[in-house]
Amino acid sequence: MLMKPSSFCLPVAILAAVSTLPLSVQADIVIMKDGKKYESATILSETPDSVTFKYQLTPKIPDTRTEAKANIGQIIRQTPQELEIVPLRKLLPTPDLLTGDKYEGIIQDQLRPFVAKYPGTAEAKEVEGMIATLQAEKEKVVSGQLKMEDKWLTADEVKRDGHSIDAYRIRAAMNAAAAKGQWREALLEWDKLIDREDGYTDTEQYVKAIPEASAILDSYKKELEKMLREQPIIAKRREDSLKTLVEPDLSRTKNAIKAEVDAFKAQNSIEKRTRTRWLSVYKYDAKSITDVQKDIVEEIAKIAVIDIGKLTTVNEGITAARRYLADQNVEQAEAALVRIAASAGRDSTSAISKLKSAITALKTELNKKRTNQRMFGGSSALTGSSEATKDDRVAKAMEEAEKEKAEKKSSSSSGGGLTAGSASGSSKKTASDDEEEKPKKPRRSASSDDAPVAEEGGGIQSYLIYGGAALLAILLGVMFLGKKKEE
Repeated sequence: MLMKPSSFCLPVAILAAVSTLPLSVQADIVIMKDGKKYESATILSETPDSVTFKYQLTPKIPDTRTEAKANIGQIIRQTPQELEIVPLRKLLPTPDLLTGDKYEGIIQDQLRPFVAKYPGTAEAKEVEGMIATLQAEKEKVVSGQLKMEDKWLTADEVKRDGHSIDAYRIRAAMNAAAAKGQWREALLEWDKLIDREDGYTDTEQYVKAIPEASAILDSYKKELEKMLREQPIIAKRREDSLKTLVEPDLSRTKNAIKAEVDAFKAQNSIEKRTRTRWLSVYKYDAKSITDVQKDIVEEIAKIAVIDIGKLTTVNEGITAARRYLADQNVEQAEAALVRIAASAGRDSTSAISKLKSAITALKTELNKKRTNQRMFGGSSALTGSSEATKDDRVAKAMEEAEKEKAEKKSSSSSGGGLTAGSASGSSKKTASDDEEEKPKKPRRSASSDDAPVAEEGGGIQSYLIYGGAALLAILLGVMFLGKKKEE
């Protein structure tokens, strides 16, 4: 039985005795003995025999009802925090692809205000746990990770699978629009996936999107069929309504209709100029409806002939090749393309060509790096000057020559206190000792062993050796003259 609340006609004293919690803070659930439940109700008044409460007859229409207590099984009285936490609980688990900024927005704008409003309550403690969970996920995202299809991708996986992740974003947007019944918007996202130049038909996400797009097309087709059936009915109804109007209402209505039609035509014109395939429809315009119906039928036919099994194999191979390329593994990338070459169809040609070009570019880059490493891998600095980097063998020969010069200089310095004649004799003795030691311990000579190496490494080595020998001879001559003057 439906009744209007009578409590508002009662004196204040009686109201205080029979009413329960204030309306602004109370949300109750009234459960009848027959199982019927009135959720988000508000108890307006209560007597020993009955309860009057307000509830939602529909999501937008409230109503008031009085029930005998004998018919009521239970009344669950909810506190404000119990009511307000309900939508917050829907924040977990978090959706895919959330950015760090979005995580922070949820924490600061929705969760922390609740904790501040209801401190110390069980609900506040629950929300604090939600904040900790979101904060931990945010840190993962900031470190380069990403949640996709309810799984966490590492930072390396995100870098390797960037193309597939972009495809997933579009697929998710398509399904989100479809969930709201926005079929045209969903198909616009589908067109992004299948675009020949910038699309994602070479990804595994495209394969998963095919049956979803098919269902969207079927739902949109049914809606358009219904619109087409209703079009003549609503058109006649509007026409008949105009006949009943008089001025100034007639002119105002006609102007409103004209503005609506003009807006549709302008929108349609823009869509055609921008080559938008899924045009807007107008429920009073049968042609706009039938035009989109034709496009839907054509798209359904195209999807029907796709070999899902073969496409899955090809796109898995292409995805593997992309990952190998990200790892700079040329051989495995080429092998992955070879494996799918026989199965690849015309739609995969563009993707495979791009991958081959990328492989060629990577080969060139790696070859340049190897060449640079061979050419500039070792270097030697000369006293007083800066020389270009040399080959390893040349550097080794130069090191041997410097060692030889040091040994000869040390030998001459040790005989500095002798006479000129004894110095000359000492030099001769040293040379002969060297000749005697050659059979026992081979030594490299600047005039013999180093010469072939210098020829292999370039003419500069010969100049260094001869220059060193000349410098040594000059030094010995100066020393000899100095000793002679002293005598």
